[in-house]
Amino acid sequence: MINKDNGFKLNIRCHFPGGREYAFAFIALFVFLIVIYANSFQGTWQFDDEVNILENKNIHLKTLNWGEIDKTFYGIQGNKLDRPLAYLTFAINYYFGSLEVFGFHVVNFAIHYLAAIFLFLFIFNTLKLPIIHERYEPASYSIALIATFFWASSPLQVTAVTYIVQRMASMAGLFYIMCMYFYLKARSSERSIPTYTFFGLCVLSAVLSLGTKENAVMLPFSIWLFDLLLIQGATRANLAKNMKIFVPAFLLIMFICLWYVDISSILSGAAYQNRPFTLLERLLTEPRIIIFYITLLLYPMSSRLTLIHDIELSTSLISPWSTLPAILLIISLVILAIYISRKNPLISFCILFFFLNHVVEGSFIPLELIYEHRNYIPAMFLFVPVAIAMVNVLDFFSYKKFIQLSAFALFTLLLFAQGHTVYARNYLFTHPLLLWSDNVRKTPTLSRPYNNLGATYWDLGFFDKSFELNAKAIVLDKQTNLSNKAVTLHNIGMYYLNITGEYEKALMFFQSSIKVNPSYWPPYNDTAVCFIQKGNLAEAGNRLVKALSIWPENAHLRHTLGFVLLKIGKYDEAIKQTRRALVFNPDLYNAYSVLGEAYYRKGNNALSIRYWNEYLGKNPNDLEANLAMVELYASENKKDNLSQTIGKLTSLKGSKNWCELFDQFINDKKPKAYSLNPKKIISIITKNYCYSHCEVN
Repeated sequence: MINKDNGFKLNIRCHFPGGREYAFAFIALFVFLIVIYANSFQGTWQFDDEVNILENKNIHLKTLNWGEIDKTFYGIQGNKLDRPLAYLTFAINYYFGSLEVFGFHVVNFAIHYLAAIFLFLFIFNTLKLPIIHERYEPASYSIALIATFFWASSPLQVTAVTYIVQRMASMAGLFYIMCMYFYLKARSSERSIPTYTFFGLCVLSAVLSLGTKENAVMLPFSIWLFDLLLIQGATRANLAKNMKIFVPAFLLIMFICLWYVDISSILSGAAYQNRPFTLLERLLTEPRIIIFYITLLLYPMSSRLTLIHDIELSTSLISPWSTLPAILLIISLVILAIYISRKNPLISFCILFFFLNHVVEGSFIPLELIYEHRNYIPAMFLFVPVAIAMVNVLDFFSYKKFIQLSAFALFTLLLFAQGHTVYARNYLFTHPLLLWSDNVRKTPTLSRPYNNLGATYWDLGFFDKSFELNAKAIVLDKQTNLSNKAVTLHNIGMYYLNITGEYEKALMFFQSSIKVNPSYWPPYNDTAVCFIQKGNLAEAGNRLVKALSIWPENAHLRHTLGFVLLKIGKYDEAIKQTRRALVFNPDLYNAYSVLGEAYYRKGNNALSIRYWNEYLGKNPNDLEANLAMVELYASENKKDNLSQTIGKLTSLKGSKNWCELFDQFINDKKPKAYSLNPKKIISIITKNYCYSHCEVN
């Protein structure tokens, strides 16, 4: 092995005052990771961040009382425990910084850094175990450091670090490796108090990992495998003895699986009704995906990495042809790992750990087929054999300094190339337009990236481009989840509703959306909006009442119903429904326009002004609200406020004349609570504000 005697000392130990021998590793890891993830802190909300964080009121923690904290444990649905620790950390982020992304990214980076630290500690201490110390301890520091650097800087980790919601994957990984490290320390300790302390920390870390994400259910198997191979030794006697531990662990796993997963619906195929694949097709396809993961980890070119991959389904062992070879390769690697388990237990453990920890997300559970972040835990020891190979190469050429230094330079270049790819991929997360444009370019036959890119263009105001992309998604009709087609159909309906005003076409697409996914509520709401625009308020109300019988706590549906009640003159009912909408979603600022207009029509100008001002606080340049305030301030003879509001309208008008401004308001297809009376507004303006140059014809 390489050591100081052969002239190239890689097994670096930096000794600092006080015996802090790990300081170099910790500092080097931090500096390298902070450099390659420096631009991740500007990453914005993406994809599943929206439903899990932005729209998830359960984690919008305002006070630190138990009632509010308890709500965070129930994820999105709020009816059962769902990754409680992950959602609690999102809630704490929200409590201290609302929806400022910087704080979320800081926590994600800290989690990844700590995971790297514990991975280094685990590998370093494992290499000194009696069963393998003769072979690996002389270079243990180098191997542990190299393996950790390559794992921590792998571009596949970007979706677990920069993509905020996938804190679920990285934090589960942190507690997973902490659990294994504390187990190692407990088994290595010769004194009872440290042993019990470390076992206690091990159990706590296991609970925290499982409370973050369900794939931590494999922890008992991983620990058992580690103990058998690297502490006891994989002898027949030890294997027979360990069955007493393995069987209870297996039963525990089965119990947890039955608790979280409806096995009967999976076996019957019901759980796969929204998937474009069957249970058999998933089982046949996943081996190819797992081999693909290995190639991505070892050859992480930016052109091969994306958020949503397009994977051809395996429909049989020979279609596509790579299905059977992938299955045979995995079987061969597992057999090889078992075969070498006595002679080379470390390599055996690294191989078996990788495949073992892909079992949950890579087998029968009806998840989407592929995501890069699923490698966060399985890949933790994949780079240990790579690091050993690198150290051996350097050792082999120790007598040829030029070749040795060249090899060292090459390995360093590979590491920095990985870091550069990480930095480049982080940039994609700074805006959805970048992320989805990249995804469309890399998966041009997949529908979902087009749909998501179309939604981004819609948010940016490029409505025709959005329509074009959603239409392309429909034509391709290749979904990773069949229910996603409902979103695309709804988006096209919104184009016809809000941009072209073709209400019959909009209704057709909304109904198609409902047919594809009856549990998707937006087309129900926008079907009612279509009927409002067509003047059929009764039908709009009927549709909303039916929808609310399914989603009684849906704020958007209640707000729209409040709007309908306002327009038919039921002001008290409109106020009641709108207030309930705000209880369910206090950020639904459009509801304040309904309250403002309802109180105005009831003659309560004070409350009307209050609510219109609430509305303006969220959208100060809104034309509807400013026009409504002109009438209200004139009625209340608030001349200073009136003068300011007319000034704001004049600014909004720009070079238009007043009639053109009113036409703009009338032609805007958004349903409006306020009913404009142009003559009345002109009269107020000319009476209360001196505009000799105003055109009031």
